[in-house]
Amino acid sequence: MSTPTRQVNIAVELRSGRHYGVFIDDTGSPGLKTPGLNEQRKSWVAVIVPPHQVSEVMNQLPSALSFLKELGIKDPEFHFTDIWAGKGEFKQLNLQQRLGIFRFMSHIFTTYQFPVLVQTFDPENAADVQRRTDWPEKLGPLKFSDHEDLALIFALLRVRMHLKAIEGGKATACVVVDEGRLASGKAIVLSGLAPTFVAGAVLFASSRLVHPIQLADFAAFVMNRWQLLRVKESLSSLDKTLLEIISPVAEFFINIDPVSIQGFPNIANLRQGMS
Repeated sequence: MSTPTRQVNIAVELRSGRHYGVFIDDTGSPGLKTPGLNEQRKSWVAVIVPPHQVSEVMNQLPSALSFLKELGIKDPEFHFTDIWAGKGEFKQLNLQQRLGIFRFMSHIFTTYQFPVLVQTFDPENAADVQRRTDWPEKLGPLKFSDHEDLALIFALLRVRMHLKAIEGGKATACVVVDEGRLASGKAIVLSGLAPTFVAGAVLFASSRLVHPIQLADFAAFVMNRWQLLRVKESLSSLDKTLLEIISPVAEFFINIDPVSIQGFPNIANLRQGMS
């Protein structure tokens, strides 16, 4: 790992209007036994915000969070798995209030039309990829031998390829990953990632500090919920309501082919609508 030759304030760079903002979060269903899905799968979801929208999004999300305070949430943060399940502070909200939060976020995505990139690996398909090429041992602290790290590495590579394919290859981005794999405030700094990634850096941060990470949390929820519902034997009326709310977001997942569902909502399960 190389060390930076200069200090860069990513928060300032994000608001400068010069760079894309790339916000990344993870999802999976560890321990959840779902037919057709590997319970150890790990997905990383990257939301790409254009330079002219980054500052506005960073300003608007705290206002949206203040709405949760009006609903009685003392320490508001959009964690969509908890919102859906009514866990923690969100158990005080009724179902319609929680669905309203999902409608709001779906509206945000359809209004701003943020591109979304996804990378998923489980131990089996990661092992297949690892056998094909003589990969280096690590990318910074991320291990090519670990399927969860490999998914993040490939997500970062997908983001970099996307940025190099636009604006004549001159697009640059501030890249921020939700804390967890590394602690908030830590960064991976590699000269090979520059100049596409500002200062060659991938910053890890809390979504309480860098609010647009919560956009990635929503996109990750949408992707994971779709994976779970598409193999569910019978869709409840609530499942169908959620699908109606989040389906418009699907068109912004640029590396996943959209699926047309016939006969919705009068179908028992998604396989029936996809046949």
